Amino acid sequence: MKKENSNPLDPRELRRRAEERLKKSGLLPDSKTSAAELQRMLYELPVHQIELEMRNEQLKYAYEEIQQEHQRYADLYNFAPVGYVRLAPDSTILEANLTTESMLSCERSQLIGARFGSLIAQADLPAFNDMVDKLYQTRTPVHSEVTIGNNSYHLDAIISDNPQECRITLTDISDTRLALESLHNKEIQYRSLFEAAQEGILILDYNSGKIVDANPYIAHLMGFSLDEIVGKELWEIGFILDKNLARTAYLELQTKSYIRYSDIPLQHKSGKTIDVEFLSYVYNVDKQKAIQCNIRDITDQKKLRENKNAILASHQETIHALASMVEIRDSYTAGHQKRVAELSVSIARELRFSPVEIEGMELSAILHDIGKFSIPIELLCKSTPLTVSDKELLRNHSQAGYDVLKGIHFPWPIAQTVLQHHERLDGSGYPNGLKGDSISEEAKIIAVADTVEAMTGTRPYRAAFGIDKALQHIQQESGTLFDPLIVEACVKLFNEKKFSFSPRPPSETLMVAGKRARAKSYNSL
Repeated sequence: MKKENSNPLDPRELRRRAEERLKKSGLLPDSKTSAAELQRMLYELPVHQIELEMRNEQLKYAYEEIQQEHQRYADLYNFAPVGYVRLAPDSTILEANLTTESMLSCERSQLIGARFGSLIAQADLPAFNDMVDKLYQTRTPVHSEVTIGNNSYHLDAIISDNPQECRITLTDISDTRLALESLHNKEIQYRSLFEAAQEGILILDYNSGKIVDANPYIAHLMGFSLDEIVGKELWEIGFILDKNLARTAYLELQTKSYIRYSDIPLQHKSGKTIDVEFLSYVYNVDKQKAIQCNIRDITDQKKLRENKNAILASHQETIHALASMVEIRDSYTAGHQKRVAELSVSIARELRFSPVEIEGMELSAILHDIGKFSIPIELLCKSTPLTVSDKELLRNHSQAGYDVLKGIHFPWPIAQTVLQHHERLDGSGYPNGLKGDSISEEAKIIAVADTVEAMTGTRPYRAAFGIDKALQHIQQESGTLFDPLIVEACVKLFNEKKFSFSPRPPSETLMVAGKRARAKSYNSL
């Protein structure tokens, strides 16, 4: 008899099979079943139905949770910060996450089935193959670094759950490698600068003070080999003469982080003394402190400075000698230029001139009347009032002074200042009738100082007017003949800061009776 094929999903078939299972279970009531038993069975049926529905809900909830967990895992897998690939032994890609797709700029559909080794730069392929061979031989995690496209990757490989497959993570290390290469290049550059520097450099351990590195120039400078320098404490090296100073410098660096000695002696291995500038500072390397000492040979600088000072002293001596030549010829003006310089310098300081400008101011004032060497001695010592022709002759001294000084190369405009010291703001001065800003500041200062000093001293043809009248005069002419700021500074020096000229020579105590002149008659001389 031929067996019928039944469809297990057919409702009638399901019904038939359920009835058969019910008969076998013994739950089907028969004629002997009591009414109470039937009642119990009728009660149990809906209860079992509810239990099945509750279990079904639990299964459904569990299934949804599994689905959610699966989605979370898939998201973690696909969007991880590293790439994941699953490979066959021949490096065929069986699976890849979305991060791999993004890293390699290639869709997963194109990656799956491709050989992973075909993506790797030819130069790195042997290292990759060795990594895979070692993985299957040792069954332990292995790693390698390869280039794929324009980027560098670190690969970590492990055997998968399937022993015939492996899993590899890809970490993009392009930025790290570039940073390391940049750091390496900087180290090479620093080393080149360190080796080529034309000053001695010592690198000290911060905690011990021992020299851990030294450049070739320090060996050249001091005559010691690098082996005789490196490894010793700063105060132990042979060329440090003052051991206590070296120890003090090291201890001082622990608190100040920077010290500088502008001129200390070191001893060459031959015994010769070398003057150096010593600078040292603390810096951090990988969160650890180190000390760098820079040692500069200043022997030539000191010689240049000494020569410059000698030349400057010679200049000053020459200037004072020239000024004295004029004062020797005219006993009544002995010390006049010096006193004008005293007041001019004080005014310049009051106006906040720089030290260099003040030095030029002083020398200009000392030489302002040097042109009087061209004036006949009889006129300089004349005891009667000056005639118009006398005044014209005297006025030539500004031009004469300029002609003498213009060929000397001073670092200041001394010749121009001497030429202009009798010019006035309103153009009434001489020799060129300059006005306002056409006159240098130095010449304007000497104009005020010269007038005040002249009025407070005696002359062969008149007695002294005194400081009160002198200050009154320059205040009256402020803005007309003299610069108001300079006049204000001058008056302040006498009235508030108690400025006074150095003592005058005894010859000025002699007065020529009846020979007084008005201020305007000598102010312009």
